[in-house]
Formats: sequence, structure tokens, C-alpha cells
Amino acid sequence: MIQKYEFPSITDTSSQGVLRVFESVNVPFAIKRVFSVLNSEVGTTRGKHAHKKCSQLICCVAGRVKLVCDDGMSKEEYVMTPTSQGILIPAGVWAEQECLETGSVIIVFCNQPYDENDYIRQYEVFLNWRGIKK
Repeated sequence: MIQKYEFPSITDTSSQGVLRVFESVNVPFAIKRVFSVLNSEVGTTRGKHAHKKCSQLICCVAGRVKLVCDDGMSKEEYVMTPTSQGILIPAGVWAEQECLETGSVIIVFCNQPYDENDYIRQYEVFLNWRGIKK
């Protein structure tokens, strides 16, 4: 199930901006890997895969990104901004991220280290793995 997570934000009254705090106490799992996706052009699509074991908590830290999550039966879409919540994508969910603004940046927290064998990169293979006939 897709879940939203709040991260503390501290607003400085002297106009120095907002400090967004990412701490392990705000993440629903032990963090094994963190990566970011930077400098995408408008319309660029990333992801396009599912994981067998890895869950990911995705946060937008700059720009706007559309996140599409698909369990094979239904799709949910979220427009993420630096002020929006983080979105937890559990293992077994197909996910795609589309850059809506040039220079958008996402940060991704994972509960597993990188393992190429954990990826399902073809949608039809994903549906078969989930036991879904289309």
C-alpha cells in the first residue's frame, strides 16, 4: 500500500528559507541506500520498474515531479514538490517518475542495498510476477 510520510520542516522567520529534516526516525525502515536524481529536463521519465524486495521512500527536494504507482490492478498519481510529503513505494509496485520542471530533484531512501536481480524492468514480466493476467 502506498503511504505518505511527513518530514519536519523548520521555517526561519528571517527569510533564510525552509530546512527540511530527513532523519532515520522519520523513515519506516532501516536505511540501506540513499540516492538522488538530478538535473532532469521537463518530460524526462525515470523509474519504469518494480522491485521484488526493496521498498523506497521518495521525496522531491526541488521542482515538481509526477509519481505514478501501479500495483497491476490500479494506478495512483502524485505531484510531488519540495513542500509535499514523501511517498513510500513498497516492494512489488511498478513506479515511474516524470519531471514536470527542468532542474527537479528527488531523493530516494531504500531499505535494501542495490541488487540488479531485485529489479523487474519489463511491465509484462511485472504483471506475470504479480500473477495478474491482462
